[in-house]
Amino acid sequence: MIPGMRDSVLRLILADLARFHEEGPGLRPMIRGMLSQGFQALLVYRVFRWFHERGIPTQPVRFVVERLIEITTGICIPVRARIGPGLRICHYGGIVLHPAVVVGEGCTIFHGVTLGDQGLSGGAPRIGDRVMIGAGAKVLGSIEVGDDCLIGANAVVVSSVPPASVAVGVPAKIRRRRENGDWPRTERSRLTHERGAGASR
Repeated sequence: MIPGMRDSVLRLILADLARFHEEGPGLRPMIRGMLSQGFQALLVYRVFRWFHERGIPTQPVRFVVERLIEITTGICIPVRARIGPGLRICHYGGIVLHPAVVVGEGCTIFHGVTLGDQGLSGGAPRIGDRVMIGAGAKVLGSIEVGDDCLIGANAVVVSSVPPASVAVGVPAKIRRRRENGDWPRTERSRLTHERGAGASR
């Protein structure tokens, strides 16, 4: 699902917060999530995106706040990027999104991820729903990553990925397709965290 315009900022923020319940019930995961650098960067994006969609000027305040967020969290989310509800940023640092990127619902991004163009040309990627992008992965160019995909750690993706696929390697190749159900937790953790998981095999 491509994120729509003029979504309720409260609905989007609540959907982002709901992802923290994946760590367990109670207030502790929620409070820990709200204090995380990833959520703080996402919250600033949501607020300024709301103003941007309605043509309400926020400069120079936006410039100052965005630069402070980049300095303190190492996360760059331009206000022109289109991000669906329920984004989860696990860890922080080295995360850069192109202004033209599109990210679907319920996605997860780990540290060191770049969603960008190929050297100031070729446009930006469109990421489907429920996509997990592992640490250090790079998704570059005007390509599409289908729903329910898993991008391995350190992978460099420069061509489109079909839905329900695992992409690993440099450049990334489709390792296998998911047949049904969710990714096994051990498989998901290994592919998104393991050092060198994105290396060519």
